[in-house]
Amino acid sequence: MRKVIKNAIFTLLNPISPVIILIVGWLLTVLVTQPNEKFPYFINFMIENPFIIMVFIIFWLVFTLVYTELINRIEILKKEIRDKQEIIKEKEAQLNHTSGIILNRSGDFAKFNKSLRFNDVLLGFVQNNTLVESAQIYQYSIKRINNNVIIKVVYDSGYVYEDIDINNLAQTYYEFDYLDYNKLCDIIKTWKKLSMDTIENYREKDILINYVVNEITELFKKYYNDLTSLSDVSCIENKHFTEYRILTLLIRLARRLSTTTIDKRILGEDKRDIEYYLLNGKRTGILSSILLEDTFMFKYTRNSHKKNGRAYVSFHANISNQNYIVVFSVQTSDLDKYTNLEHEIKSLISDFVNRLNKK
Repeated sequence: MRKVIKNAIFTLLNPISPVIILIVGWLLTVLVTQPNEKFPYFINFMIENPFIIMVFIIFWLVFTLVYTELINRIEILKKEIRDKQEIIKEKEAQLNHTSGIILNRSGDFAKFNKSLRFNDVLLGFVQNNTLVESAQIYQYSIKRINNNVIIKVVYDSGYVYEDIDINNLAQTYYEFDYLDYNKLCDIIKTWKKLSMDTIENYREKDILINYVVNEITELFKKYYNDLTSLSDVSCIENKHFTEYRILTLLIRLARRLSTTTIDKRILGEDKRDIEYYLLNGKRTGILSSILLEDTFMFKYTRNSHKKNGRAYVSFHANISNQNYIVVFSVQTSDLDKYTNLEHEIKSLISDFVNRLNKK
């Protein structure tokens, strides 16, 4: 409604509007008209005083000129504003494009800077620790897809000492049932709570121990039965590699072991070929560290004279709010009986973390 009233007012004030033109034409007619008793008083007054009409017409002419000039200037300014707005839009588009390029390049620079940082730390760690042969960093993520949990592991950086033969894991996926994953996470959480030895209430402690034992037994039996039912290597699927690694992890939890490796067969002599393939057909050692978010050690079991006695240590690290697994290999065959491997591993991990924090 306001807009309608505003437009009506501007129309009436327009000196060349039909209404104003009609009024001016009528006034000019009054100028050439003789007084008449039948006319209203104010008309006869204007006829007898034409000066008033002339002043109005002159004012109208001046106002018309001024109004026309102002309208022209307004139109010019509007055009300039439109042109400026178009230029601003173009500049905004260019700025957005340039910002995108800058962000992409800054992202690339951040990745490059992170890579340099990791490579520098890995090089110093390997070269300055006698036991360490190689070290790698892997980034991982955990996602639920339907009824499964998928753990994706991607190689990030690595360094290998001269003349050392190491096969890096480029990228892999571990898959298992979502309910089993939740159960395992709860087992590990309770196991860690018990390992801290901070529970003073014996009843509560016994309840938690029974819970862990029962849950470990139930999950172990499920995976053990699944794996021992395999008749041949050709029947092995991706999930079976994960199940076998979890079996080794459950044994570690049940024995309350720290970084000790497990060399004994689990599935029995008649499943020797299947078990060998489950151990070596896919790299699963770092899966234990991912699930535990802690240190885990596993040995290389393939037949290779160059790799006998080599053990791999993996541990969890959170770097810049990203989940990583750090893996380094150590040669254990040359260690004497006085060397405390557990202590050495803890010292090496501490050294790596210190080097990383200084970068």
